[in-house]
Amino acid sequence: MNLTVFNAKKEVIQGYTSLVAAGVIIPLFCCGVILPNSASAMQTATTEATLGVTLSAEQDDNVFLSSEIPPDSAKEDDLIFHLMPTLDVTHFLGDHNLTANLKGDFRKGADIVDGEVNLEAGVGAEFNFAGGLMIGLSNTYKNEQFDQGLYAETGVTDSQTNTYGVTTGYNFGERTSVRAGYSHKWEEYDDQPVKSVYDTDKVNGRITIPIATEWQSYLDGQFSTIESDEISIRNNDKSRAVIGFRWEGPNRFSYWIEGGIGEVDYENDALEDYSEGVGEIGVEVALSAWSSLQAAIGQNSYGKFRYEGVFRHNFSDKVELTFGANQDTLSSYSTTSNDKTYDVTSFRLGLNTTFLNRVEAGLTGSYQIQDTANSVETLIGRFTLDYPIQDWIKAGAHYQYATRTADNAGEEYDDNRIGLFVTLSL
Repeated sequence: MNLTVFNAKKEVIQGYTSLVAAGVIIPLFCCGVILPNSASAMQTATTEATLGVTLSAEQDDNVFLSSEIPPDSAKEDDLIFHLMPTLDVTHFLGDHNLTANLKGDFRKGADIVDGEVNLEAGVGAEFNFAGGLMIGLSNTYKNEQFDQGLYAETGVTDSQTNTYGVTTGYNFGERTSVRAGYSHKWEEYDDQPVKSVYDTDKVNGRITIPIATEWQSYLDGQFSTIESDEISIRNNDKSRAVIGFRWEGPNRFSYWIEGGIGEVDYENDALEDYSEGVGEIGVEVALSAWSSLQAAIGQNSYGKFRYEGVFRHNFSDKVELTFGANQDTLSSYSTTSNDKTYDVTSFRLGLNTTFLNRVEAGLTGSYQIQDTANSVETLIGRFTLDYPIQDWIKAGAHYQYATRTADNAGEEYDDNRIGLFVTLSL
């Protein structure tokens, strides 16, 4: 089903940093308790916490992802040190809970790279009241200073994102419900040729009503507006309304079909607006005790074909395979183009296994096509090897290769990274 604040598949709500976040995160992180990402959570009767830190040394042969075509400089290599803390805390208050999280990557090169930070931190709260009323609050801050060229849209630079959101809902029994939500996102892209700021407000809601033992119907509506003083050509209002039906069958099998209308109205009268039929057909199924599939196809508000899917299979508890694919039309935030949108198609492959009882190996790969006036293709492959020396310390190594080809040769690059890491735990 399509994205809302209630069934988001692609987007995590992000929001403003706050004194609440600082008051929760900083004391917990500074207390000296460190755990890896995979560490077991510390837990009391009312609080569950997972903390971690990974230390890494990585040799990078193209630290600034240079194409070596002017104005880019020649490729530069450096030994880069990373400090990567993580934190997840949940405090339970009866049927309510409070959450805080932190994920960071602080890097410093031995010769060239100055101190840079990628950081995401947030707080949230969920209140569940007798009678079926639910209220949720979220507040997150995100800062990206490096490696946008690996995964993000071409031309996206250093950025900060702040989003706050509120959701509310009421359950009328087990299968009838009403949901509504509001979020505000502030985005700032810092680098040349121009600094740009965007404000996005979004409101959506859903009514779900059962129509048979295994069938549910739902009415879903969304409205959003985006504004920028610096790049006003992208200012627009979007609205979407669909009616859908979902069947929940036995053996973890379900499918859905929905249809409606979507509109995109640009502030600039010289630009083409869109008013299109939208819809989606999807399925979720457990193919066996070891395999599952989720897939959906449809048409978006720009009148373009979209799809997404994930297949998972476990080979006798020895090798886990994940394959995913998606295609959609996204809003553009490029600082080097006035394109309002771009089409993106991506494929992802993951393999994980454990051998010799303790050694963990992982292989991931992704291939992404950005279809704009300047077509861009990005391929990234990564191999990791982990060995838990003791319950409280894990060591490993990784190798990553990334390459990008583009119609504009100045956006191409090749990059090799090889490194060692240590993850500590309490």
